[in-house]
Amino acid sequence: MARLATWFAFSLVLGRFAAGQSAGKHYVREHTQHGPDIIVYDSSITTATRVREVIHWVNKAGEALGIATENVLLLPTSLALEAASNESEIATGMTSYCTQTLISPSSENPPLGNDDSSATSAGLPAPIAAPTIAVVPVAQSIGLPSNVSENQGDGSKWFGVSYTPYRADQSCKSQQDVDDDFKRMAGLYAVVRVYGTDCDQVPLLYSAAKRHGMKLFLGVWNPSSGQDEANKIIAGVNGDWNIVHTVSVGNELINNGETSPEDLIRSMGMVRSVLRAAGYNGPVVTVDTFTAALAHPELCNESDYCAINAHPFFDGTISATQSGTWLQKTVSNIRSNISGNNKKIVITETGWPTKGATNGVAVPSLQNQKAALDSIREKFASNSGDIILFSAFNDLWKKKDMITFNADQFWGIDGAISTCDQ
Repeated sequence: MARLATWFAFSLVLGRFAAGQSAGKHYVREHTQHGPDIIVYDSSITTATRVREVIHWVNKAGEALGIATENVLLLPTSLALEAASNESEIATGMTSYCTQTLISPSSENPPLGNDDSSATSAGLPAPIAAPTIAVVPVAQSIGLPSNVSENQGDGSKWFGVSYTPYRADQSCKSQQDVDDDFKRMAGLYAVVRVYGTDCDQVPLLYSAAKRHGMKLFLGVWNPSSGQDEANKIIAGVNGDWNIVHTVSVGNELINNGETSPEDLIRSMGMVRSVLRAAGYNGPVVTVDTFTAALAHPELCNESDYCAINAHPFFDGTISATQSGTWLQKTVSNIRSNISGNNKKIVITETGWPTKGATNGVAVPSLQNQKAALDSIREKFASNSGDIILFSAFNDLWKKKDMITFNADQFWGIDGAISTCDQ
């Protein structure tokens, strides 16, 4: 079945949000050989399905630009966050709901032709203007939630936060660097999520977390070296499993097309067995985007709980103040798609950038980040332990990429910069 689509606006793809591993480290994340998924809501299906389909690209006059075979993620219309009153409108066109909305400057040509870069298809919203960069001052400290006082110290009631052990020049942080960062995070977050084992990070993190009374969400970055990384985790915590909240295997690997669900689940089982033999009885999960989890519910079903990354910023129809509601609906959609309605769902990344290119109505700024995080904190106040905010500090080691709106470096809460990078 061929589908009518556009090049310029509302090209809907899975989020390729590179999270936690420095490109200069042991595990270099390669670009995938195929394009990301186009998301289509289709009333004729009942479960999420990934297919290869023929896409007819047209300009706003309806003139053909070309034909290509693309990855398409078909979702039932019941999973649309804002169900349209007319179901056929959702079923016959590309909905504006997405993880990311790719926007290309008007000077660039469409992939299959050079006619009219503001191409649209019939029935779709008008094109979004070319992206602009919102530049804002960068704060130097991690801010408190608006409803938390400086002296409040019950970390068990607080959200988690993600963290990476790399300096701006992509070198490894020292024990002192990590200690300085954890000192700033202490009393604000209950759990610190990391992604891998390179840079000898596990013992460094363990020492800092132990000193400041925090738990660690540890990670195996590369499932193909899962046993080696699991052994590094075992050695790094030296049997003190009480400090380990969770161990993840992979981050957004299915979303990025880097492995198959079957191979990832097999690797997760192997890592779980190695850790169990070493005395760890806590959760072992794989983390992926919510769209990947919708397409492959087995990722949640085989994890000890369902762990998903979900960023409202990448839905270009969601403003910062709507972030909490959007995240609640995302969790609800995931819950309806997995086996067992009582399975725990944890958002392992969510946040809002302070700088970068605009994405529809999603605009990066310090003010909008605060609005987004306040909205999320309000909606999840009763289960804050199920949310990990992204991220503790700006990840200045990352490279800017327009596919993520030149924002990858600027998700640090309140624009915070690690002490070693100041």
